[in-house]
Formats: sequence, structure tokens, C-alpha cells
Amino acid sequence: MKKEAIINQLTKELVTTKPRKNGVSIQDITSTLITAATNLAFVNESCKSSGKVSKSQVIYRKLDDTTLEKIQICFQEQTLKFLKLLKIFGRNRRLILSFDTTKEAFYGEFSKAEDKLYLHLGSIAKESEYYHEYLTVAITCNNGTKYIIDGRIVASGRYMEDYIYQMASYVKKYLSLELILFDRGFTSWGVIYKLKKLNVPYLIFWKRSGDWHEEHFASMKDGEFKEIEREEKYNPGNTNYKVRSNFVLIKQYEYEGKKYDWIFATNVKLKSAEAYVKRYKKRWGIETIYRVTDDIRIYTTSTKAKIRYLLFMMTCFVYNIWRCFQISLGEDFTLANFKTNVIIYMAKVGRIYPAHYDYFEDVAMKIL
Repeated sequence: MKKEAIINQLTKELVTTKPRKNGVSIQDITSTLITAATNLAFVNESCKSSGKVSKSQVIYRKLDDTTLEKIQICFQEQTLKFLKLLKIFGRNRRLILSFDTTKEAFYGEFSKAEDKLYLHLGSIAKESEYYHEYLTVAITCNNGTKYIIDGRIVASGRYMEDYIYQMASYVKKYLSLELILFDRGFTSWGVIYKLKKLNVPYLIFWKRSGDWHEEHFASMKDGEFKEIEREEKYNPGNTNYKVRSNFVLIKQYEYEGKKYDWIFATNVKLKSAEAYVKRYKKRWGIETIYRVTDDIRIYTTSTKAKIRYLLFMMTCFVYNIWRCFQISLGEDFTLANFKTNVIIYMAKVGRIYPAHYDYFEDVAMKIL
């Protein structure tokens, strides 16, 4: 399947109503959303400038019957097609994956918001008291292979380990895993319990809390590492589980000119302190991904969590498209190149027709 067909298929799967004669098509919706991403714009602004869709509500109404689960499944299915197209599957290639969360400020009034379940209390930007949170998992094993595999919008009060379990179960079915990486934000015996239940390899950069580690570090030399086993209780709801995990303690290992103490919860055994730290450094690839997706965010004033989630996943999808082309064109094909070329391409093939183009052309001819 060609890239273009994969891109259109994502929107086609989500739109449940047939377009009326001379109405908005699948391609119109797709091109409008991609235009919003490449311009870092609100959907409504992109509707006005592209000349394909009159307003954002036209798109949103076509998504009335779409669910959060369907959005996730559609993203998964189309992303798998991209990975197959790039031959990332096969040859028993083992991949390193990373989980992380990203937040999006919510500027509306809480009382007027729909789907309040997905609003989290906290200020992450000026004049914003709430935010939406998204959990993603991405391939981060090297510079050439950084793809977002899955994502979820996180409900307030839900156990994060439940989302991780669901997403890790999915990736395990299709990818051969070398390791799944987590930062200190995922310090949780619940996360360990769920990962062990799936029997997947994990490495969690553990937050230093309590004093259980102090006696161990006190007896170690700089650069030395030590493995110990710990057990804690995990009590979701009215249940009571005992969870065991190995921990790797590394004393004052130098990284980028500074020395740090490192604590990892893991079920993998490596030969040196350097090996653990080098593996963990692969997780920072997801931070690079977020820096890129921040530059192709699709904005909306909608208070519906479903719409917010859809636009976030569309942003992730556009990122994957860029990475797909970058594999073919080389690292010098930057995000700026991509944005410019996408707009030119869509205009040339009639995917967008800037609403003011005719007037602009008249004025340009007089000036030039």
C-alpha cells in the first residue's frame, strides 16, 4: 500500500457518515488536518485558509459516532502499515521502546467542559488551571528508527499501569522487544507488576525515595554497580499483591561531565554500569519526538476529549509520515523541509486551494 493510501485510510476509518454530493470528502478532511499540523494552527484557521472545509464543526460532526477506542485502533492499524512499508518488521530485529507522557494545557472553564473525566488539575501554562495528558509508546532504539507506535488520552484518577499494560500487550504482539524504558515518572510497583505479568523486558529509572538504598551506596566505590532484589505490596482496589523485582544501583557514574547515582528497577542483566546507562539513554529519543510534535501540534477550542485525542494522534501520525520520508531522503530532510514540501505538494495536486489565492495572484501581478 502506498503512503498516500495509508494517510487517507486513517481518516476514512474514523468518518462514519457518507459524504453528500459536493460535500466534504475524506481527502478534504485529511488535507485540512495536515495543513493545521504543518502550520501549527487551529483547525478552524486551516479550514478558512485551505478552501476545502468551511469550518471545524463540519469535520467534528462527521466524527460524532467515533469513540476513543476506535481512534486508537485506527492509529495502530495505519502505523503498522507504515512500519511494514519500511521493513521495520522481520529478520528477528529486536527493538527498544520507550513510554512517556506529554501534557496539553486546557484554557476553558472546567464547568463548561465536556468529558471532565479527562481533565487533570494543574497549571502547566499561564492562565491554564487544567490540562489533558497523553501517554505514548515509541521506538527509540536509534536515530533512524523513531516512530510513535501507540498513544492514549489519560483519564484523571486512573491507574497509569492499566494503560501501560494495554499498550505493552499490543506492541508485544507485533514487535520483537529488546527492552522497554521508563523514566522516574513511572516509579511504581503497579507498573512492575503489570510488566512482569506480560513477561516483557523493562528498565525503569527509579525515583530515590526512602532510605533503603543508602546503606548499599555507602559500601560501594564510584563507578561500581550492585544488584539487589526487593519486594513490596501492590494494592489496587481491594486486592493485595506481593511484587518482587531486581534493582541495579550504580554509584557516581559519570555522564556528560557530571557524576550521578543511578537506580534502575529491571528484569534484564547486563555486564556493566555503562551498559545499563547506555541502554537507558535510548529513552531520550522520545524526548526528541516530543520536541518535534510540539512543532506540529493541531490546536482546537473544542472541549471534547475525543476531539482533543483525535487531533493529538493526528499530530503523532503526521510525525510518523515525516520520519517515513526522512528514511528515504536522509537526515537533511528536516521538519522545516517537510512542512514546506507538504504544503506545495497538496496545492499542486489540488488537495488544498488557498481561499485567497485568486485575489493574491491579482495583486501580485499588479505589484510585479
